[in-house]
Amino acid sequence: MSKKAPMQNSLSRLIELRERELEQHQAKLAAKQQLRDRQAAMVTRLEQLSQQIGPTGTAVPSLAANSAAYKQAVLQWAEQQRQDLALHEADIAVQRQAMLAVARKQEAYGQLLGRVVSRAQQAEERQQQKFQDDLASQVWQRGLA
Repeated sequence: MSKKAPMQNSLSRLIELRERELEQHQAKLAAKQQLRDRQAAMVTRLEQLSQQIGPTGTAVPSLAANSAAYKQAVLQWAEQQRQDLALHEADIAVQRQAMLAVARKQEAYGQLLGRVVSRAQQAEERQQQKFQDDLASQVWQRGLA
């Protein structure tokens, strides 16, 4: 069992580190999703704002030009926000994949630790059984003498 204990300790420590790494990935993903939600809300608000801007063909030419420039600026801003949102969603997908990779590694290490612990317990049980068998054999030998 003394050979197995350091391996169990190492695996346990590695699993703890993977858990922390997984928690960090989850926190990053949550923050990115919150930012994504804010960006999506901004795009929605900009689209609503552009729809609320009145027609640009009013009787006063300077007002029409101002309204058209304002509407164009809002539409450009909305388009930029959509592009940023698309990039951010791609970043979220990458972050999610990284988190899943860490989770898979953590699960694999957990399974390995389970097998190592099981083997150590089986070896301990075999050693205990052998000890009991030897003890019983000695008692039986003494009983014959």
